[in-house]
Amino acid sequence: MRKISRMAVLIPGGLLAAAVFVSGCTSLAGQSASTPPGPAVGVASAGGAAGSESGAGAEVVAADIHTVDIAVDLEFAENNGGWMVSYVEGKWDDSSMGAPHPISAGGPALVAELAPDVQLLSPFEGAEPTAEPQLDSEGLGVVPITLDDFVQQNNQSAKIWFDESGQVTKIAARYQP
Repeated sequence: MRKISRMAVLIPGGLLAAAVFVSGCTSLAGQSASTPPGPAVGVASAGGAAGSESGAGAEVVAADIHTVDIAVDLEFAENNGGWMVSYVEGKWDDSSMGAPHPISAGGPALVAELAPDVQLLSPFEGAEPTAEPQLDSEGLGVVPITLDDFVQQNNQSAKIWFDESGQVTKIAARYQP
C-alpha cells in the first residue's frame, strides 16, 4: 500500500492549491477560487478520501461559521510555518443495521488555518489508541493531544470550532468503534 500525503499551499493573490504526494511523486489535486476581501476561510479540494487523486470544486466559507458539527475526511498540511486542515462537511448515516456513523454530505473539500493555540481532543492518548475511549455526551474525545499524535491517530471525523477570523480553535475527534 502506498502512503498518500496532501499539502495545501497559499499562492500569492489569495489562491490555495492542494498537492498530493504519492511515494515521492507530486501532482496538483486542486486549486481554489480567489478569496473575498476581509476575514474568510479559503477552501480547495484536497482529493477527498485517501487513495483518491481527483479534485472537486473549490469554495469559500464565510467567517461567521463558528462550528461544523460533523467534519469528515480530515487531512492536515503545513503551510508557511502554520498548519491547515481540510475536511468535508458530513452527516449521520443511520441507513444500516449498525450504529449511525458520519459520512460525507457530498460537498467540496474545505480548508481552514489552525490557530496557533488550537486545542486538539481525542478519545485516546498518544499516537496509537490503546485504552478505553474517553468521551463526552456527544461521543467526542476529551483527551488533549499534540497535532502529531492527532495526525497519527488518523481521525476521520470530528467537530470543528472556529474563531471570528475563520481560524480553527478546537477540533474534537468523534469516536468510531
